[in-house]
Amino acid sequence: MRIPIGISNRHIHLSQADADKLFGKWYEFKILKNLSQPWQFAYEETVVIKWSKWEIKNVRILGPVRKQTQVEIFMWDNYVLGCNAPIKLSWDLKWSESLNIIGPNWSIYLQEWVIVAKRHLHITQSEADDRWLKNNQKIKIKTNNPERWLIFDNVVVRITDTSWLDFHVDIEEANAAGLKIWDRGEIVE
Repeated sequence: MRIPIGISNRHIHLSQADADKLFGKWYEFKILKNLSQPWQFAYEETVVIKWSKWEIKNVRILGPVRKQTQVEIFMWDNYVLGCNAPIKLSWDLKWSESLNIIGPNWSIYLQEWVIVAKRHLHITQSEADDRWLKNNQKIKIKTNNPERWLIFDNVVVRITDTSWLDFHVDIEEANAAGLKIWDRGEIVE
């Protein structure tokens, strides 16, 4: 099974309440581009994330707005910021890291809303049934770069019928395997 690979940069998902605080009520974000998952996109606008005295600028906002704000950073960002965001699945935020988010209008303090995203496979129920996969199962995916092929272990299967088939890694993991956007991988036994 050939699987498209989606490469993720550090980013933030905003709740409507936090978007209003950071950018002002009724602010309309401008779409920069569509993402690999349906009805999801990157906005032109960015924010600054800050922990202690260190900060990272130009952190991209992804849309649409969510029920809860969440920041996804790289492992290296932990060293840059001096924080300790754990590797977790999206929305598993208990005991995660805290940060300040700075927008053009205001800043907010996020407590336990910052993670390093765990690698995962988006797949529909029918695609998963065809391949005998279960939700939250851990699998291995082999990449296809002949010079730097790599087998990613502990890939979490995330079954939902609102997603398209896509293996998600962050830029750090993609660089280790020499991956580019739209490269492919395959599930290995």
